[in-house]
Amino acid sequence: MKTIINSTIKLLFRSPGFWFFLLFAPIVSTLILKTEQTNLSAYEISGAEGASAIVEVEKEDEKVAYYGGKGRYVIKVYDASGSDLSEYTLKKLTESGAFLICRVKVSPMTGDALNSRIDSDIESDRMGAAMYLGEDFDAEAVTGSVKNGMRVFILSEDSRKELFENELKMILGQIRNAAGVAGEGDVGKVLGEMSQSLPVKTVETIAGKNSPVLTNEQVDKRTMMGYAFAILTLGFVFGGVFVAQTVINEQKDMVLTRIRLTKLSEAKYFAAKLLSGGIVSLLLTFVMGICTFMIPEERLAVERPIFLLMVFCLGLIFSSLSLLMGILLGNVMSANIAAFTVWSLSSMLAGLYFPLDDTTETVKMISHIMPQKWFLNITELLMTGDSKGYIMLVCVTAAYLVVVLSLGSVGIKFKNHE
Repeated sequence: MKTIINSTIKLLFRSPGFWFFLLFAPIVSTLILKTEQTNLSAYEISGAEGASAIVEVEKEDEKVAYYGGKGRYVIKVYDASGSDLSEYTLKKLTESGAFLICRVKVSPMTGDALNSRIDSDIESDRMGAAMYLGEDFDAEAVTGSVKNGMRVFILSEDSRKELFENELKMILGQIRNAAGVAGEGDVGKVLGEMSQSLPVKTVETIAGKNSPVLTNEQVDKRTMMGYAFAILTLGFVFGGVFVAQTVINEQKDMVLTRIRLTKLSEAKYFAAKLLSGGIVSLLLTFVMGICTFMIPEERLAVERPIFLLMVFCLGLIFSSLSLLMGILLGNVMSANIAAFTVWSLSSMLAGLYFPLDDTTETVKMISHIMPQKWFLNITELLMTGDSKGYIMLVCVTAAYLVVVLSLGSVGIKFKNHE
C-alpha cells in the first residue's frame, strides 16, 4: 500500500492541473476572506425590542434592501430632526408590525441634496418609501400643517403605500391632539400618557428559536465563509478526480492486473487510493493554512486552527466522493464533467451563494443533503460559542464518509459484476 500511495503522489506532482488546483483554491479563498465587505446577505432584526426596533443605518449610501427579508414594508428615514417627536413618529410606525424603519441620522439637507440622495436610492437600492424629517418637523407637526419639516417619497408600487400614508396621518393627528391638550406644556409627556393608556402588545418570535442569532457582522463573515467553502470544494473535488485518473490509467495500462498478481487485494488497493485522496486534502489544507496568515484572525468566522480542521474535514468528504465517482465512471472526461456538476450543484443548493430561506420546502430538504450546508451550520454554532459545533463537525464528517464509502464499495462490486 505504501508503494501505491508513493507512486500516486509522484504522479500527481507531475500533473500541472493538480498544481493549479492545489494553489488556485487556497489563494482565491484567501482573497475572498481578506475582502472587507458588508451587506452581503439579508440581516435579521435582533435584540430586546425585536421586530419593533428601529434599524440604525450608519451611512447615507448604505443599502437597506438587505433588511427586508421578512416581508415588511421598508422605509428609509433621513432624520435631521433628532427630536422626541421624530422618535415617537418612527416608533409608532414600527409598532404596527407592517413597516421596517431604517434610520440614518443626517445634517439638515437642502432640496437639491435630498433629491439627489433619493435618485441614488431609486437607482441602487430597493425600498417601499423614503422619508426626510427636517429641523422644522416639531414646529409643524404640533400645528397639523406639515410642509417643509417632513417629505415623503413613495418609491415602489407596493399596495401597502396606502397603509403607510394612513398610518402616518394618524400619527400626525395624535401629535396635533396631544399639542392641543398640552397647550404650553410638554407634548411628549402627553403622548407618553396617551401611549400608556393603550393595550400593550407583546411580539414573540416562535420560528427559528433553535437557530443561533448572529449579528450583522457575523452574518457577513458567515457569507464570506460560504464563498470560501465553494472555492475550496472545487479544489477538493478535482483533487479527488486527479487521484481517480491514476486508477483509470492504471486499469487501462494493466497495472492493476500486475498488482493483483502480487496478492494485494483489491480492497487494499482502493484503500491506498483513498488514503492518497486524504493526503491531497491534507496538502490543500496545508497550503490554505499558509495563506490564512495573510488574513487577520478577526476576519475569520472562527479560530484559525478550527477553520483549518473544518477545511480538512470538508476535503475528506469531497475528495473521497469525486475519487469514487471517477473510479465508477471509468473515463477521465466523464469524471471531470461529473466533478464540475457535483461542485456547482452542491454549492448552489447548500446556500453558499445566496440564502435559501424563502425557497420551497423541497429545496430546503435537498439543501440539508449537501455537506457544505452542515459546515455553514457548524460555522454559525462556533461563531456564537456553542460547543455543539465541535460534536457536529465530527459526526457530520464521519456520517458522510461512511455513506460515500458504503455507496462506493457497492458501486465497485456492481461494476465488477460481483
